[in-house]
Amino acid sequence: MPSSSKIISLALLTTTASPTLSFNTKTMATTSSTYHIRPYDPTRDRTSLEEICANIYGGSDYLPKVANTYVKDDSCSFLALTTKRTEDCQQQQQQQEDGQEDDTIIAVANYKRLPAQNAAWIEAVRTHSNYRNQGLASKLLQSIVELAKEEDRNNKHQSPTNILTCTVKSNKGMQRVFDKLGFVQTNRISILSFSALRQLPGWDATDTTITQGKPLLDALDLNHLIRPDERSIPASSWSTITTENQLLEQLNDMQKESEGRTCGFLPGLHEYIVPGPNRVDLKRSMEQGLVLALNIPLDDKELSGCDGETTNNRMSERAILAFTQDERISSLKSNWVCSISAHSTLAFEAALHHAHSSEIAQRINGTTEMVPFCLTFDDAVPVEEGTIAHALPRVDDECVVFTYKHM
Repeated sequence: MPSSSKIISLALLTTTASPTLSFNTKTMATTSSTYHIRPYDPTRDRTSLEEICANIYGGSDYLPKVANTYVKDDSCSFLALTTKRTEDCQQQQQQQEDGQEDDTIIAVANYKRLPAQNAAWIEAVRTHSNYRNQGLASKLLQSIVELAKEEDRNNKHQSPTNILTCTVKSNKGMQRVFDKLGFVQTNRISILSFSALRQLPGWDATDTTITQGKPLLDALDLNHLIRPDERSIPASSWSTITTENQLLEQLNDMQKESEGRTCGFLPGLHEYIVPGPNRVDLKRSMEQGLVLALNIPLDDKELSGCDGETTNNRMSERAILAFTQDERISSLKSNWVCSISAHSTLAFEAALHHAHSSEIAQRINGTTEMVPFCLTFDDAVPVEEGTIAHALPRVDDECVVFTYKHM
């Protein structure tokens, strides 16, 4: 092995086993430091992580708040790139004993395994402002890709893990990193602007004048854009999804019927929501009846062309509607998120209309009054002028999803 490389061994828990895995990473040197990768330590690394995140999202980065969750989650490997002063093992051990070793974290990333859909998600990529533009994020992500490949070899997967990640459209630097590592853009996730939502009366977490704001469409005064066809779809057309397998089947069927226009995942806030042990929020929502599917055969209702769309080979109007609570949300009074996967205007608007129904409100809080919620939806939803999707205050800096292309 070249002298410029080092084997880094990490005791990483996976969903099927907890072997000690190792992967290669080049030792990166500057005039005074070499960089290494190890698991994040919540005890000694907390202060350094807060410093890394100090200026992210205007100083309101969610990562320090959820870092411990990543550490405790068996499906995650929350990794830190650190700086050390020497490559000599005996000297490192002596420095550790003397308390002199420099092991400060300067970049982090979380690798979340999503076995239910043979996928994984790379998230929470952060680099200290003093160490940017040095290729550190690229090195950390490359090590994660190598880790994923090694796990595939060890677990003998029938097909390679579908490694996914995302960034915002304006982050050209991160997109160049993804491109260099072999990722390609495959989708987008539409998300509403939190700055616009905070302007709505009673929505901002700091607003003490109003106890609770109005539901989304009422607060935005957009109810009039939902057309009669969508309003006329009865609540009985919605079926409650109660198991993870049912959800996966619905997502798969929708993707096939839309000929790949839907991504096959449930959209979340800068993430895909995938069933599994780490998604306690999704499990709780299923238990509350807050994950539902719409499936209306086109021959059962004269929907063909009623919203100006061509139905192509679609056999039905489909949508999946899910409510979950996202602990990362702190700037809004409500942390409820409504996720919609659909591939037509009618299905999307029918889902959004049902999301405001008294039936959903009853399942959320036991009353007929709906709570405010943020909204995220699939890239397949048409966003055309005159539609409610176009009128919603979506973020200008949209979320773009990238997929690793295995060679």
